[in-house]
Amino acid sequence: MNNNEPQYETMPEHYLLCFNDGCPLADTCLHRLAARSGRVKDEVVKVVNPVRYCGENCPCYKENKVVTMAYGMKDSFHEVKADHIARLRNTLIDHFGRGSYYLRRNGLRAMTPDEQEYIGSVFRKFGYEVKFDRTAEETQWL
Repeated sequence: MNNNEPQYETMPEHYLLCFNDGCPLADTCLHRLAARSGRVKDEVVKVVNPVRYCGENCPCYKENKVVTMAYGMKDSFHEVKADHIARLRNTLIDHFGRGSYYLRRNGLRAMTPDEQEYIGSVFRKFGYEVKFDRTAEETQWL
């Protein structure tokens, strides 16, 4: 894989596309790169309106970069005292929502570096360190 080539196999379904070739950010924006890739096979797609968004301050711009994504955190709870588990878990559920929390905890949804930092801060607040089940270097699509 080319270092500048996004990992299209990890691209979310129904990803927002951009067909604005005139945008100065087009060469590094994941929305434009996804549109150019020819890998999107959806019959109907969601696109950035090129009339509204173009230029250095595009609010839809998503930089093509590889980051360390984390998956799962089940093992982290083995060290947590019983009287802390419910409060710690509920703090995370309040932030992510119940379904999204469990997808992350069980390793079914990647956690971005910002999400990892937030989760780590919650564990530290209760006196623990979070240990993610696994990490992987991936394109950060969202």
